Amino acid sequence: MNKDETVLGQEVVRSGLRSAWLHSLHATTLAGRLRSNVSLITLAALCLVASLLVDGFLSIDNWANVLKQSAIPVIACIGMTIVLMTGGIDLSVGYVVGLASIVSGLLIKSLNLPSVVVLILVIGMGAVIGLLNGVIITSMRVPAFITTLGTGYIIYGIAQVVSQGAIINALPKSFLAIGRTNIAGLPSSVFIALAVAIIGHIVIGHGRLGRQLRAFGFNARAAALSGIPVNRVNVLAYMASGALAALSGLLFTIRVTAAQPNMGGGVFTFEVVTAAIVGGTSLFGGVGSVMGSVFGVLSVKVIENCINLSGVSYHLYLAVQGLVILAAIVMRTRTNAAT
Repeated sequence: MNKDETVLGQEVVRSGLRSAWLHSLHATTLAGRLRSNVSLITLAALCLVASLLVDGFLSIDNWANVLKQSAIPVIACIGMTIVLMTGGIDLSVGYVVGLASIVSGLLIKSLNLPSVVVLILVIGMGAVIGLLNGVIITSMRVPAFITTLGTGYIIYGIAQVVSQGAIINALPKSFLAIGRTNIAGLPSSVFIALAVAIIGHIVIGHGRLGRQLRAFGFNARAAALSGIPVNRVNVLAYMASGALAALSGLLFTIRVTAAQPNMGGGVFTFEVVTAAIVGGTSLFGGVGSVMGSVFGVLSVKVIENCINLSGVSYHLYLAVQGLVILAAIVMRTRTNAAT
């Protein structure tokens, strides 16, 4: 490395460290604290408005329904958050859900494998898909958007071929018990999502991987020059996303008691990305939190719940999702331009 490259490298490292320092400094100010808790404030505001305008919103049964509806997207959203923190995106998530659904059905019905073994194999399959996405993105330098969109359609095709368009019903009770066991009036899938969120919060919020993800997202070159194994971090992010998407697909299968190749898809991916953005995760990388994404999913599901209770068309909910993403991109772009 010559003198000019050394100077350039040192400047890039300083730039990355400066970005991380400014982010932590802003978090200690009042405005920074408000921004860091914007997902919780958004959820509280939505609940307040809904309680005043929507009949039955505050009932225990309705809130139990919101938690049930939120559990599975929370798991996938945590994986998406990890990927978004790198500055990438995983558009294959919804299609992994469909493949995981039909594969879990085939394993449990056709091969009669134990439920725990099916759970492990399906999660492992998702991790392998994420590994392939990560390797293509890091080794072949193909943009994440193109890579995951392409693999998503490949996965969708595989799911259709494997299932031959059929739905697998009459799943064993031992398998359904993974996500449908009643605990304190809620299905076990809610507590699985809670466990994933707690682990994710510890690892991403306070662990080494979280710091590496933020550094990589802020400035990938600075992170590499400072000794962070950026390729490994990037691949691990997509593996986590694939594994959690597969777990979501298995739990979706248990929830509807049928394995379906069309489960998930682009609509589910769009919902997960929207929830992550509402939770404060940046589409440009470097910023994101697990708890923020949990609140983001709850916010999205509260909106959906209010629309359902009000008898309004479901298409309005999709329009709201689109508006949220567009608003987030515009606001983030204006913020970057201002700084």
